[in-house]
Amino acid sequence: QVVKSGDDALTLSGNNSYTGGTLISDGTLVASNVEALGSGDVTNDAVLELNTGGDFDNAISGSGQVVKSGDKTLTLSGANSYTGGTTISGGTLVASNVEALGSGDITDNATLELNTGGDFDNAISGSGQVVKSGDETLTLSGTNTYTGGTTISGGTLIATHVNALGTGAIDNRASLLLDASGQFAVTDLTTESGGNTEIGAGSTLQATTLTQKSDSTLTINLNSNTADPVIHAASQVSLAGTLDITGVGDVLDSDPASTDDLDTFTLIASDKTIAGDFEKLTVAGMDADLADFITVDGRIDDTGKQYELTTALTWYADRDDAVTDAHGTFNLTNADGSFAVNTVLENVDATLDPDSATGWDGTSLIKQGAGTLILNAENTYTVGTTISGGTLVATNVDALGSGDVTDDATLELNTGGTFDNAISGSGQVVKSGDKMLTLSGTNSYSGGTLISGGTLVATNVDALGSGDVTDDATLELNTGGTFDNAISGSGQVVKSGDDTLTLSGSNTYTGGTIISGGTLVASN
Repeated sequence: QVVKSGDDALTLSGNNSYTGGTLISDGTLVASNVEALGSGDVTNDAVLELNTGGDFDNAISGSGQVVKSGDKTLTLSGANSYTGGTTISGGTLVASNVEALGSGDITDNATLELNTGGDFDNAISGSGQVVKSGDETLTLSGTNTYTGGTTISGGTLIATHVNALGTGAIDNRASLLLDASGQFAVTDLTTESGGNTEIGAGSTLQATTLTQKSDSTLTINLNSNTADPVIHAASQVSLAGTLDITGVGDVLDSDPASTDDLDTFTLIASDKTIAGDFEKLTVAGMDADLADFITVDGRIDDTGKQYELTTALTWYADRDDAVTDAHGTFNLTNADGSFAVNTVLENVDATLDPDSATGWDGTSLIKQGAGTLILNAENTYTVGTTISGGTLVATNVDALGSGDVTDDATLELNTGGTFDNAISGSGQVVKSGDKMLTLSGTNSYSGGTLISGGTLVATNVDALGSGDVTDDATLELNTGGTFDNAISGSGQVVKSGDDTLTLSGSNTYTGGTIISGGTLVASN
């Protein structure tokens, strides 16, 4: 073992091969050769100064400080545990292990290069630069104050604290994610060609200048709290490349009472006129024109100082300022999937958009395809509903507006109350859920009725159309006349009300019969 004691500074300059390790108990030990400390571990309880270049893979422990001096590039590749901090006074110090710099603070007055992945939480201060290199993903989570700027040359750098990137300029040539709730403040942010800068949901950016080069990407994640500009640049904004928007669905979900209005967000605000424009707009990486159920448009406003985004459900997209006239139609890529609509569907009058080329009116709903569409709101459209494929689920008794229903596939009513829309067509009606639902209309659908949950009350002898009834819960007949639909299933039949009702079918249901009012006649 080699022991350095005393207060003086000692330099080891030879190419040494001892294996017993090094102990620095006092003063400063300067290694001016990367092999100067042999191959053993280093216990540093004072100051270890590395004025050399190359790869230093000796493990460093102890309570002391490590100093990188000189003009060369030195790599620390070990998992080190020293606690006294690191000072970079010259050249470049490369950490190729996320634990290479121990657990202490870092004073960076030259260049700190992080060629590693993982979570780096050491606090970084000083006038120097930080470089993220290599292919891995590195997270900076500390409160950092360095002023020399940040360069991302490879991999992904994630900042999970608003002060993680210091206060200097950022040059992003790879991938940068700002992912902390609050405002990041930097001088300049440049995304080079091939680079991607992403602003996470809940994060905002204050910069002196913002530059997006050609073939770069700016990704902005919206959320329900998006209101103020996501990015504000005090001096200069220069746009090119691609703008990618995610989280639009969260924004639309945040206002379930919205109807036909476009939602407008200011993404970028500048104190001076914005130069250039994005060459392409995508939604979650997909061309905006191919988005399933939303229409998204981005543009620089009339002042030239704000970049705005407008979003709407596609069937409301026939509006002033909308990039696409959708005329009430949207298609889902996953035709066999399920899609829920929480927003209110109301009539769209062409007079709301007098400049529309077609003067489109939207007053009815057509459900096509094999998938399931779920309507959750109390809708007010008036001209009717057509189900030509798949399943339409209503979880609100007013979900289908006030018009008639043509059911040529499956209508599922998972709700309670009185449903008085007239139902026709060749399809089936399903009553699901625990609630009590009353059908009061004179219905003519022929595909049969399935009661899978709760109670289905018929207050009209023709309320269940002409098809068979599979009753696996409770069928209540509060009506008079002749009911000749065949009834099967494990459920119960209840006769209520004062009228006289005749059951004439050959029925096989097994849940029993209750006659609580009026007269029930069995003619079979």
